[in-house]
Amino acid sequence: MLGWEFPPLLTGGLGQACYGLFKALSNHADLTVIIPRSEKSLKLKNIKIIGLNNLGLESSEVEEEEISLEDFADVRYIDADLNPYPINTAFFSDPAFSLETLALKDPEEIRALYNTSETYGPNIMQKVATYTEIVSDIAKTKSFDIIHAHDWITFPAALKIKEATGKPLVVHVHSLETDRVGVNARNTVYDIELATLEAADKIIPVSKFTRDCIIKNYGIDEKKIFPIYNSIDPIETFREEKKIREKIIAFVGRITYQKGPELMIETAERLSKKVDNFKFVIAGTGDRLKDIIKMSAEKGLSDKFIFTGFLSKKYVNRLLAQADVYFMPSVSEPFGLSALEASQFGVPCVLSKQSGVVEVLPNVLKANCWDVDKLSNYLYALLNYEGIRKHLIEHTKKDIDRMSWTHSADQVMEVYRQIA
Repeated sequence: MLGWEFPPLLTGGLGQACYGLFKALSNHADLTVIIPRSEKSLKLKNIKIIGLNNLGLESSEVEEEEISLEDFADVRYIDADLNPYPINTAFFSDPAFSLETLALKDPEEIRALYNTSETYGPNIMQKVATYTEIVSDIAKTKSFDIIHAHDWITFPAALKIKEATGKPLVVHVHSLETDRVGVNARNTVYDIELATLEAADKIIPVSKFTRDCIIKNYGIDEKKIFPIYNSIDPIETFREEKKIREKIIAFVGRITYQKGPELMIETAERLSKKVDNFKFVIAGTGDRLKDIIKMSAEKGLSDKFIFTGFLSKKYVNRLLAQADVYFMPSVSEPFGLSALEASQFGVPCVLSKQSGVVEVLPNVLKANCWDVDKLSNYLYALLNYEGIRKHLIEHTKKDIDRMSWTHSADQVMEVYRQIA
């Protein structure tokens, strides 16, 4: 199992999704998880976790004690001020370029490369290159039946292992370059995704929406694509009294093109013409943050927005416990785990149709991301009509109660059985 983000270091939903899936899969399969950075405080039953930041040091093999993600209430969210990855695509398009030329060899340098709070960063390609070389070497020492890789950063390693061993490859798509940059994205990351999607024996996107993007933007045969939804672990939720008088419209996530931040400002502008008693609380950072702060000021909406930066899991939960509505106008969202988290806290959602999570949350209000008039009307309705709020909250709770990582893991196991 090749991953990149994992508790207690998280940038977004990828690490949380992998955590939930790995835990559930460990009841059916023996997992060796290789990630750039592991924390020895995290122990999961039946899973061996190898972090490259501990390379050559004491083994981080897991013991019998198990720690829940909730024990990482103050988990650090990494400042992902990225677009989405600062890669010089012109340089990496050079025919002479190869990942191998960037890979570090010295164990001490490798540990230092990954023993940092920045999961991605400007040296992301060196991290990917080094991960590829080290992980493929580790694979030579292991006995395994299947390679399962999560997102493009692990794909080069997965390809190299498949080429060396002939073992079947499952690629798990949590996001695509065409989501992050736009449908016309053609760069090094796109090329890595394309080559791996073509070579994969099976592909698991996190939604039918992402399946359709893979078919349309990468030309992959739909017969080897099996969408499997993310889920969410049950937690004890609560409500908390607000510290402000206005009603709260919450958003949690990276402030990048993919999340539609400009559409959020335009929706707020429409909403402000109908009602005044609201504030958008935006929890997150990213390359578009400064732009939307400026845009909100230019439109005279500064008093309608609170920008918190990244919040720990503890404070995300406190925000959701105070929120009146959750809003996610993503331009292209493979899933949208934050909408599940909001729904779990009994917060009704207004979501774009360009998000995979609407496939598992039918009882939300949804519109095309560009239809800011309809989105603002939906926000107005949830802020002002208690009957609509109660109806959506009650029915969404039933949708959430039916979801489980156990079911997702069972589906992954069925994919495994088809190839091994």
